[in-house]
Amino acid sequence: MDLKPTQYKFTVNDTLRIIDLGYKIKFSGSLPLFEDFVAQEFPNFDIYSLLSELEKSFTPTTNLTITREISYCYEPPALQISYINNFATDDEALVFDRKFLRLQTGIIVDHNMCVLPLQYQGKGLLKKVFQISLQQYINMGAKTIHVYAGLNGGGHVWARHGFVAVNKEEVKVILDDAKMHLSKVEYVPVERIFSTYYSKSPLGKDFPMRLWAMLDTMKPILRGARWHGVVNLDNSIQLRNFTDYVFRD
Repeated sequence: MDLKPTQYKFTVNDTLRIIDLGYKIKFSGSLPLFEDFVAQEFPNFDIYSLLSELEKSFTPTTNLTITREISYCYEPPALQISYINNFATDDEALVFDRKFLRLQTGIIVDHNMCVLPLQYQGKGLLKKVFQISLQQYINMGAKTIHVYAGLNGGGHVWARHGFVAVNKEEVKVILDDAKMHLSKVEYVPVERIFSTYYSKSPLGKDFPMRLWAMLDTMKPILRGARWHGVVNLDNSIQLRNFTDYVFRD
């Protein structure tokens, strides 16, 4: 699927609708109006549509109290969405934490955390949220999406989403873990993917974790792995891999 950017003018009505959803909006520093800040620093970002989908897809998964907050600041311009329930155990955690940062090089998005209660994982509830999220990233002209994969099986999830690993040492740790837990036959394709990539790019920062995720034997290894990943939205291959996974039926 080829997503095209669309224009959107964020106004005071959007701010009021977001407040009606239960969000507290906080600012650090001198006080610009929230709608002016969004329109200026993150143009075409339809925050309300994203949060509405969050309410539709995520809120029914918990009976616990949910805290909703948006914070924003300048120097550099940043906006963070925090949606988290009052969980006592990891199995009941519901968290959506996402930060948008405008730098001189462009807008970056940090997927700080996105977790559903255990009984609702793997049921496709993330799909709509990720679809509308990606469209908003395209709309505002974001350059990269960053994750720290590893929480609640995220090491496998983000690999399947097409995120590439930026740290060779973290990838090597995963390779060593695979060597310890897989049979020699199972380990061969895992090591081949590693050596093929790094023989061509010894200092490479875009190791294709997706190739490991396509191996059934690597699922438990990746679920327990921790690694830093990125999708470069200016890279047609990375964008296509991410888009194809998010919109897959």
